Amino acid sequence: MDDLYLILATLAFLGGFILAAVSLRSERPRKQGVNIPIAAVGLVFQSLFLQLRGEMHGRCPITNGAEVLVFVSWSIVIMYLALGKAFRLSLLGVFTMPMVFFFQLFAIVYLLAADPGPRPPAALDPWLELHAAMSLLAYGAFGLAGVAGVMYFFQDRQLKSHHPGRLFYSMPPIRYLVAALVRLLVIGAVLLSVGIVAAFFMKVVPDRGHLLISGAVWIVYLVLIVVHFIKRLPPKPLSFWAIAAFAFALLTLSAL
Repeated sequence: MDDLYLILATLAFLGGFILAAVSLRSERPRKQGVNIPIAAVGLVFQSLFLQLRGEMHGRCPITNGAEVLVFVSWSIVIMYLALGKAFRLSLLGVFTMPMVFFFQLFAIVYLLAADPGPRPPAALDPWLELHAAMSLLAYGAFGLAGVAGVMYFFQDRQLKSHHPGRLFYSMPPIRYLVAALVRLLVIGAVLLSVGIVAAFFMKVVPDRGHLLISGAVWIVYLVLIVVHFIKRLPPKPLSFWAIAAFAFALLTLSAL
């Protein structure tokens, strides 16, 4: 049943992916707010999948690569629904759907190829659960920051083309986009900090490699935030480094 929920969630995001592709290519006015209910439907099925996997393992469902990808996708959707409208970035969903779809597609392939099955812990450690949940929620915020960076480059390319499409006129002003990007970076850094601190209170302290990887991601984002607040990075390099930092963070997921 959990596989069915994951497939249904992925189909919902496929619908969002198709909508994104059509929106990016269409010259017609785009219907506002369609991506929000699509994201909400996908979130419901994601949550049901994670709930069943959590009951199967008896712990936070991040025991393999597929579950981690779904949890990160779930975190991205949660962040989008919670913060997109507040940051005046309702259009963020159009750019988020393709990424979430591909994450979950990889998760489906992984589970169909080699689902390791139940992996209950010897003893439940609340600090481990907090460490895992906060760290992956941070990846959700970092993912949205990366998407905001992609949105900036899309706007920049549209402006330089001198023939911007209708989607361009639905996008927020660059100052709102940059402000939201910075806030998402800060939110992610705070969440990751909580996750790293929680790791030191775990019954079994993670191995040095795990801590070094988590620390490396934290340092990358901390440096980016500090440099921005000191030098006030222009939108283009800030967007580039937000995208590059998230790409680096994704590469470390397999080693966590």
